[in-house]
Amino acid sequence: MHRFVWDLHYPAPKALEQEFPIAAIVHNTPLMPRGVRALPDSYTVRLTVDGKSYTQPLTLKMDPRIHTSLTDLQKQYEMEVGAVGGMNGSYESLEQVKSVRVQIKDLLKKIPGKDKLAKGLTTLDDRCAELEGAKQHSFYGVPSSGKQPENFSTLNQDFATMLAIADSADAAPTTQATSAYQDLEQSETDLRRRWSAIRERDIPDLNKAITRAALAPIDPAKPLGEQLSGASGGDDEP
Repeated sequence: MHRFVWDLHYPAPKALEQEFPIAAIVHNTPLMPRGVRALPDSYTVRLTVDGKSYTQPLTLKMDPRIHTSLTDLQKQYEMEVGAVGGMNGSYESLEQVKSVRVQIKDLLKKIPGKDKLAKGLTTLDDRCAELEGAKQHSFYGVPSSGKQPENFSTLNQDFATMLAIADSADAAPTTQATSAYQDLEQSETDLRRRWSAIRERDIPDLNKAITRAALAPIDPAKPLGEQLSGASGGDDEP
């Protein structure tokens, strides 16, 4: 009576930019980027109704016209999983950074004359601005030329590019793609380290002065209250 279709992908990553492919069909094409493509394997479908679960085995087979080895498919899968993880991680960090900057802006409106505290807040905002960065302009997924230092915004976009590259063919990633992916992993590690130092050391230190001024302390975990710019709910049509 009801039909549920699995598109052979895991859940979509958190992306700053979502768009329809050029060959999209109205009302019948999901937004890009999509999640990791499932590997050929045995799966279990589970339906739960009124507290009762019903299961059915499902076997996902490779297209018989494709002769890529399972080892190469596994390498492709691992890069896609890593790219999705990088997108989700950078998106969540970006939400925290933007939330902190919103709180700083509100605090600066409440402390006229408190020069030392205002200077500390402004310095923190400058450091967060470097981590936040801004999205790069691109044409059909091609990034702007010239390598620039990564920030959480560009990192999300660049991991999305790696996801698209890895998913573009049933093959193991090329050496060039692997090298670029490793560079992104290193950039992600560096940015996370910088943000952790701010979140775990600088913000608590500044919160002491904020509390003495009888103001609400900065909370990096405070929800941003709005969707990040560029994210789409999927209501637009191609």
